[in-house]
Amino acid sequence: MSYSMVKRTLFIALAAMTTICSFAKDNNKSVRVVSVSQDVDAANAGVIYALPKTIIRVRVDAELTIEKVGPYYKYSNKYLNISDVVTQDSKSWKIVSASVETTHAIDYTKRYKIFSDNGSLLPNVNLSADGVLTGINNSLQKSCCAEGQEQASIPNVDFYDVPLDQQVLTKTSTAAMAEQVAQSIYNIRAKRLAILGGEESTLLPDAGSYDKVLAELDRLEKQHVELFVGKRVVVKVTKYFDLEPSNDAEVIARFTEKDGFLSAMDLTGKPIYVEFATDNSSRVNAYPEGSKQRKSAPLFGLRYCIPAVTSVKVLDRNNVLTEAKVLTSQGGQVATLPVSYLNNDDIQIQFDINTGALLNVSTIKTNK
Repeated sequence: MSYSMVKRTLFIALAAMTTICSFAKDNNKSVRVVSVSQDVDAANAGVIYALPKTIIRVRVDAELTIEKVGPYYKYSNKYLNISDVVTQDSKSWKIVSASVETTHAIDYTKRYKIFSDNGSLLPNVNLSADGVLTGINNSLQKSCCAEGQEQASIPNVDFYDVPLDQQVLTKTSTAAMAEQVAQSIYNIRAKRLAILGGEESTLLPDAGSYDKVLAELDRLEKQHVELFVGKRVVVKVTKYFDLEPSNDAEVIARFTEKDGFLSAMDLTGKPIYVEFATDNSSRVNAYPEGSKQRKSAPLFGLRYCIPAVTSVKVLDRNNVLTEAKVLTSQGGQVATLPVSYLNNDDIQIQFDINTGALLNVSTIKTNK
């Protein structure tokens, strides 16, 4: 046998041995997944993960309009020739918008354990802080829905911040005080006109300084005029409501123009409620876990969710505030990926944190 033939034979034998070793290596890995309810020692020697429950987060925005009577409103027409003034303290609410998004909570009825029965290394498992599976061999996926921060700070509306001079405060009657405040308003206007017309004797260093002085004069005039015309303040108030989809309409709050948001149990208000309708057509044929058929062929693959489409409608009495279609794990179906995916270090898998849906299965690119 020639040297070249011997060399070729050795090369083929070496390649075959490498293939056999690689095959044996892959087959030595036996990573599996079981339901924690089927493992008497589920808390040990494995990674516990859960599928999520989809939570519907409803945001409702309202506006609170506060009107405060000025102390000199009776003299507004006499001294300032203004007739459109606030004549009575009041508060009024109205709903301006609503929106729907999704977040998640852990589903304790759908928890699973990833383990190896021969001590081999487990794949890189990515979980959220509450233990929901977000991926295999990939980076952590954050929830797309941040914590809802309610904006419901109601300000005190008053006139204590108006800088009144001594001539006003020493007057002994409301009429005299109103006349003096009106004179202060005319003095502020005269000062502004003098600056704009170049008649002011005080020189300022630059144009920015003039802008600041004019802005301060505008603020002072507004404060003094409000003593006559009153104040109108509009405050945006946001409320968040987290709930699970159900078959029945759910009252999340009640609302009145006088008091705004009330408890869902307070019957003095008119209801804000949510209607759900879930389409289960995404489900596919499968033997359920625990059935006789499934016991004869146990599942060891990675569990994920095929989500359902849920229609969400938010109503203020009979007025539709918003409606949307979202994906939810409720009404969907638990499915299983082949266990071989867990035994392959080159496979990257990504799941949706809010629904448990399979988003992507890909091969990890490596630089060779």
